[in-house]
Amino acid sequence: MTLQQLEYVIALNTYRHFVTAANKCFVTQPTITIQVKKLEDEIGFAIFNKSKSPFEPTELGEMFINKAEVILREVLELKNMVSTELDNIEGSFKLGVIPTISPYLIPLISGSFSEKYPNTFIQIEEMQTHAIISALQKGEIDLGILVTPLEESFIREVKLYNEPFVFYCQKNHSFAQNTTISTKDIEGIGNIWLLNSGHCFRNQVLNICSNTSTDKNIQFQSGSIEALKSMVNNYGGFTLVPEMAISEYDKGCNIHFKDPKPIREVSIVTHYSFAKDALIDALRKEILDKTPKEFEKNKRFIKINWR
Repeated sequence: MTLQQLEYVIALNTYRHFVTAANKCFVTQPTITIQVKKLEDEIGFAIFNKSKSPFEPTELGEMFINKAEVILREVLELKNMVSTELDNIEGSFKLGVIPTISPYLIPLISGSFSEKYPNTFIQIEEMQTHAIISALQKGEIDLGILVTPLEESFIREVKLYNEPFVFYCQKNHSFAQNTTISTKDIEGIGNIWLLNSGHCFRNQVLNICSNTSTDKNIQFQSGSIEALKSMVNNYGGFTLVPEMAISEYDKGCNIHFKDPKPIREVSIVTHYSFAKDALIDALRKEILDKTPKEFEKNKRFIKINWR
């Protein structure tokens, strides 16, 4: 027994004519005839007395039709309720954002998003990638913003933008006068400052800067890109930063890469069971509106994996 078969029965009861009922259901007359016959065989009695013209419901058929009408009405109400709920973004939600994105992206979108959606409350927490994946699986958070692809079967990825990497050094560095550099230029050069283990950005930087080393007598790793920039400013060496970390107040030099640029793919991620597409879309539009337009326009790039 299917909802479609119930709809055919209701149509036949309304129009008392197979061709007319089929037309109203946008199917052929044989289709509606076969499906109603299958239904009658399944339930064990005839719904309509076809010996009369026009045909009419049997006694059991009338009881069946009355119940079918109730069921279809309740199904319609359920569909309307689900549709309304999916389009409604009011409520409280939890969002995890990796530390190399959070301080640069969240301040850009928080004010405008809050003004547009005053009844939507988002609790934002900085979390490393592995923690976001775990929290999504356990249902502890609703959304994440991080670097993809993750290649996790239970996670849905909604791409936001491609963010280029930028080379950061002191103004007296040998590359300081360069307008651009290539990934080959930095192969094997030393004195790199890195984020702590566990940050996906660290892994991406190491994938770009192969064979790096340091001759400094101080070894320092941090969870903050701004701290790494400060180490470069005061102690030399270099680091790579995401383009959104560039500031007019930087004391060092920010040098962009030539095409094809190394980039990181930034996405909104959710568990596949999360059904609030309206919220995802609202957040996505706000982010794309506030991030540099060239992020979306980069057609030539090298995607740097973090695993």
